[in-house]
Amino acid sequence: MTDRTSDARGTIQGGRAAVRRAAARATRRTRFLVAAILTLVVAGGSVFVGNAVGSAATYAQICDQFGSQGVGGKYVVQNDRWGTPNKQCVTPFDTGFSLDVADGANNTGPSGYPSIYRGCNYGYCTPGSANLFPAPVRTLGTVRSNLATTGPDRTQPVNQYNTAYDIWFDPNPAQAGRNTGAEMMIWLNRTSWVQPIGKPYYDVNVGGVIYTVWYGKTDLPVISYVRKTPTTSVTNLPIDLFVRDASNRGVIRSTWYMTSVQAGFEPWTGGKGLKVTNFSVTRNGQ
Repeated sequence: MTDRTSDARGTIQGGRAAVRRAAARATRRTRFLVAAILTLVVAGGSVFVGNAVGSAATYAQICDQFGSQGVGGKYVVQNDRWGTPNKQCVTPFDTGFSLDVADGANNTGPSGYPSIYRGCNYGYCTPGSANLFPAPVRTLGTVRSNLATTGPDRTQPVNQYNTAYDIWFDPNPAQAGRNTGAEMMIWLNRTSWVQPIGKPYYDVNVGGVIYTVWYGKTDLPVISYVRKTPTTSVTNLPIDLFVRDASNRGVIRSTWYMTSVQAGFEPWTGGKGLKVTNFSVTRNGQ
């Protein structure tokens, strides 16, 4: 999740937005940790957040700014609204979520990052992640992911958003606070003026698909791979190959750890009706 600006607003406004973006990110990550801890306490100390899971599990809509819900036995859906004061709500299910309310109106950056993830975030690790995440970069092995999305609601007057993975790295395998290493994004698609932080540098071939690499920095280095041929779904996305490329370019260090793999949307303006219909991520087949 990174700060982006429209082409028309130029680099000066982009720099100001980056400062605001860094502060907002730190705030919402802290609030997510508090929300996760409170949810665990309410659940009576259970490691799993929310209701019992199963093929027919149902979950309540989440409208809390940083509300979250465990799903599917090993994932967490997070509302993660941080870039707008306006309402945002998601409805989780075992393999994803729907973005039901998206009232944000922002042209200098995302309104939030409604998403689903596996791994460890601010010291909270999703169920079934033991011995998988945090994952040492130097012995990462294979990390593969499937993602299918639909939407948004085309009856809305404006929809500006991107669909992206967000992957985090830290020097500490037991990071209890905010990650201090780097952030790597993989953009599958985007609308007209939505763009990653920084600027584009070159094209690379990762797993037989061409991506444009953007690089920038807020408080952490951010490398973004933007798919040149947009898509709404991927199968067996080779996340480890992106990590290798970013490592070869000096953005990610081999001594660091991959802490989580997240996937979802960055709605800037509108976005109601966006939906992750299926998400999964494995490391070395698990």
